[in-house]
Order: sequence, then structure tokens, then C-alpha cells
Amino acid sequence: MFSLLYTTARPHLIPEVVDRWLARVECLTGVEMVIVTDEPFRSTTPFADQVRLLVNGGRRDCVTGWNLAAANAVGDVFVQVSDDLHPPKHWDKAMREVIDQFMDQRPDVVLNLLDERLMASAIFHPVLTRAAYDKVGFLYPPDFESMFCDNWFTAFHGKYSLCMASKRQFWSHVHRTTHAVAVDDVMVRHESRERYERGRKTLEKYIRLHEL
Repeated sequence: MFSLLYTTARPHLIPEVVDRWLARVECLTGVEMVIVTDEPFRSTTPFADQVRLLVNGGRRDCVTGWNLAAANAVGDVFVQVSDDLHPPKHWDKAMREVIDQFMDQRPDVVLNLLDERLMASAIFHPVLTRAAYDKVGFLYPPDFESMFCDNWFTAFHGKYSLCMASKRQFWSHVHRTTHAVAVDDVMVRHESRERYERGRKTLEKYIRLHEL
């Protein structure tokens, strides 16, 4: 089963994001979507049987939310979901075909599926097996808030897991570096100077800890 890990500070986008992902699967019964919000949220969607809603009772940032979603997921493959990430049709089939090629070698597979930036050296949108997740027991170290968590993920799993990069674009990612994106309060908070500074220090700590 695929577990979609989705946390958001923009609850008005939840119905759109749920439909975006679950309408594009090949096998709906093989997917769950674990959604974390800061406040209780009631969603109306035709995919209600696949959706679980959790409230973030801890620190309110995306890393805490993604980690909470992962801790409650039951799938054997985790997919990090964000507000601005768009999957292709039958994304579940495409991921499973790649993962299954390597499961006989080792179970801790991580997929680096590219977006418009085509950066095979950085894992921006993690897709990982439960075996890769179980190496540390969280998606990202909980000291991270937002910035530099993907740097840690790339460095750690690049050393300790089997990472496979796609050769062409897989995702459509409406990111500010490739698209005209309106800046809202969520983005300002996510990319604040303070978070950059704390994230850089946290990355340095985990680089030393894991000898990356």
C-alpha cells in the first residue's frame, strides 16, 4: 500500500489536493492519504474511505506534520505530498514498477523523482519504502522545521539507502523557482531568515552525527 503523507497550513486546498492525487491512481484500494492539519478539519470528498485526518498537537511546522503523518501510516511505501506538487496519471503504478525492480537486492529503496528543475542530485519529493523509513524512524529529524530538511534526506539516504533517480521529469511542481507563485504568509514563515539559520545549524549537527 502507498501512504501519502500530507501536511498543510492551507486547509482550503485540502479537497483539491486529495482529488488531485486519488483521482490519478490506478488502484485506489492500494492507497491511503494521511493528512495533518493544525486545527480540526472536516473534508468532503468522494475519496473519504482513503483519507485519515490528524491534528498536529506538537510544534506547528511542516516537518512535524510530515513526521506525524508517517508515524501513523500503514503502507509499505511513503510519498511526501505538498500543496504545490502534481503527480502524473497512474503515479502508483509507475512508482511500484521502479521499486519492484530493486526489492530483490535490498528493501530500503528511495526514489528521486524529478520535477521541472531536473536535479538528480537532490531529493526534493521523497518516495521511500518502509524499510528506508525504519532506518531512523522518522521522515526527517524532528529538529528541522522546514529549511534544509531535504539536504539531510539527500545526504543520509544517499549514503545508507538504495537511491534511484529518474531520468526525466516525473512531477509537475508549482515552485517559485520555476513558476510565478504568489507569496502568502505560509511561504513567508516557511522561508524566513530565522528558519534558514536554524535549519543550517541543524543540518550541520546531523551531518556530524551520521558522518555524512
